[in-house]
Amino acid sequence: MLTPQKRALQIGLTYAVDVTAIFLSFLLAYWARFSQALIPAVRGIPPFEEYAKALLIVIPTYLWFFRSYGLYQLGRHVRRVEAIFTLLKGIAAGTIFLMALTFFYRGFSYSRLFLVFLWMFASLVVSLFRYIYIQGLYQLRVRSKDIQRVLLVGANRNARALIEWSRQNPHLGQQIEGMLVREPEQVGKHLEGVPILGTVEQCEQVIQQMRPDEVIVADAQLPREELTKLLLQCEADFVSFKVAADLYGIASTNLDVQYAGAVPLLGFGPLPLDDLWNRTVKRGFDLIFSSASLLILSPLWVLTAVGVKLTDKGSIFFSQERVGQDGRRFMIYKFRTMRQDAEENSGPVWAEKNDGRCTPTGRFLRRFNIDELPQLWNVFKGEMSLVGPRPERPHFVDQFRDEVPHYMSRHKVKSGMTGWAQVNGLRGNTSLQERIKYDLYYMENWSFLFDLEIIFMTLFAFKNAY
Repeated sequence: MLTPQKRALQIGLTYAVDVTAIFLSFLLAYWARFSQALIPAVRGIPPFEEYAKALLIVIPTYLWFFRSYGLYQLGRHVRRVEAIFTLLKGIAAGTIFLMALTFFYRGFSYSRLFLVFLWMFASLVVSLFRYIYIQGLYQLRVRSKDIQRVLLVGANRNARALIEWSRQNPHLGQQIEGMLVREPEQVGKHLEGVPILGTVEQCEQVIQQMRPDEVIVADAQLPREELTKLLLQCEADFVSFKVAADLYGIASTNLDVQYAGAVPLLGFGPLPLDDLWNRTVKRGFDLIFSSASLLILSPLWVLTAVGVKLTDKGSIFFSQERVGQDGRRFMIYKFRTMRQDAEENSGPVWAEKNDGRCTPTGRFLRRFNIDELPQLWNVFKGEMSLVGPRPERPHFVDQFRDEVPHYMSRHKVKSGMTGWAQVNGLRGNTSLQERIKYDLYYMENWSFLFDLEIIFMTLFAFKNAY
C-alpha cells in the first residue's frame, strides 16, 4: 500500500515524465517546421528563442488539460490503452486551446503549421513516454511486492470474478487474502483458494487482525444494518471501502434524479447515443470507415473466398437472422466457417472451442476474426455499427429476455461488429451476465474516442475467438 509520501512522489514523477515528453515534442515540431528538410520556410527561420518563450504557456496548458481529464489521479487499475486514449483527448483539447490563443496574441506571429506538428508529435511522444512509465510502474510493483491486501465480503459470482481478475492481473498488485460471509457454517472453508475468515458480525475482529488495505462488499443482499456497521468499522480503522454492483439489480451509472415537488424520483437518464449529434458523428464514421475498408480489403476478400472454396465446396458467405436495435431483425453476413449442415441435428447452439463443425479454413478465419469482415456491408447499410453490443439470434433473444435481467436493454443502440465485451474476452459461450454488464457500461459511457479505443483493441482481441 502506497504511503501519502510515495503517492505524492509517484504523481510528481508522472508530471516530470509528461513535461519531458512535451518539451521533446516541442523541439521535434520546431525542427519539422523550420529545418527546411520537410517544408521550406518562405518567410525565413524565426529564432528558437522566440518559440522557446511559448513553452511557458504550452507546458502548463497541456498539464492543465491532462489534470482535467484525471490523468494524475493514479490508481492501481489504470489500463494502459485507456490512459493513452484519455491522454490523446487532453493533447487535442490543449492544442486547440493553444491555436485559439494565437489569434488573440499579437506580440509574435506563431506558425499554425508548427502547432499542427506539435499536435502530431505530442500525440506520439507523450503517449509513448506515458506507456513506458505505466509499464515501469507495473514492473516496479511486482518486484517490490507492493501489494494491496483485500478482504472480500460475500461468496458469490462477484466474489469469484474479483478473485479471478486479481490473479490474472498480478501487475496491479491487488491480492485478496480473506473473506467474510453471512453463513457461520462456511467459516474455515475456502472459495477459489481464498480462506473464509469469519462472519460479517465478526468484521471488527477480523479487520483488526488482518489489517487489510481495502474491503470490498461482493454480497449485494447484505442487510443495510450490517453494511452500515461494516462501513463504520472501515472508517474507524482507515480501511478503503467499496461495494460491487449487483448484476441482477441496478447495475448502472446512468442514474438520474428528478424532483416532483419535494419528492426525489430516481430513474435512468438519457444515454449518450440518444443525442442526435452523437448519433450523427457515429454514423458518419461508420459510413466512411466501412466504405473505405470494403475497398481496401477487397484483395483479402478474394483470398478468403478462394480458401473457403478450396476446403469446402459450399457457399462462400453465410447469412443468418439477428436481432438489432429496438428489436428489429436483419440478416448478418459472414464468411462461412462451418459445414453446410452444421446445425441440422443440433439446432441453434453457440460455437465452442475446438468445434468439430468448423472447416480447416474456418478455424483460421475465426481465430483472427476475418470471418466477420462481410459485416462491413451491414455497417455500410446502417443495420449495424462498427462498435456496439453484438447482435444475437432470435432464438436466444426469446430465451434470454425473460431469464436474464437487463438483457433487452442492450438493444437500445445499434449492434456492432465488435464491442467492449468482446475485446475483454467475453464472446461465444461465456458468461452472459458479464457480457451484459460490459454492454451497459459501453452504452452509458459512449464517446467517439471510446469507439476508436475498442476498434484498436479489436486488432489484438483473440481470446475466445473460436
